[in-house]
Amino acid sequence: MSFFSPIAGLRPADSITISLAAAIGVAAIYAQKVGPVSDVHQTMPGDGSINSGIKKAGWQALLLVAAVTLLSRDLNVTILGGGAIIYEHIAYLHADMASPADGQIAVAPQSYQPAGSGSVGLAVAAG
Repeated sequence: MSFFSPIAGLRPADSITISLAAAIGVAAIYAQKVGPVSDVHQTMPGDGSINSGIKKAGWQALLLVAAVTLLSRDLNVTILGGGAIIYEHIAYLHADMASPADGQIAVAPQSYQPAGSGSVGLAVAAG
């Protein structure tokens, strides 16, 4: 007998209702911790506090989906809740990386430095 057995007793309508409630809970966590995606689009790319808020929201949403899955013993909660986490996380990360001026992903010029031109050097220990 597996953990996600049909003996758990949820009817299909109840399963979908609980799954949608978990997905709405995920969206509410992201909205509470980070704010609207449109506000994140208007900030400068790579803002540390927004990045921290996105990570906290991701962990809280993951814990919510895990708890509801364990309580309901329904795999649909994991599927719909996990999909909501992935969607929200990608939307907020994209908004955090986009420049408010042109909407393009901003990449720091340091990312494209040739390997030998940096100020960090390797020293060989004699001996």
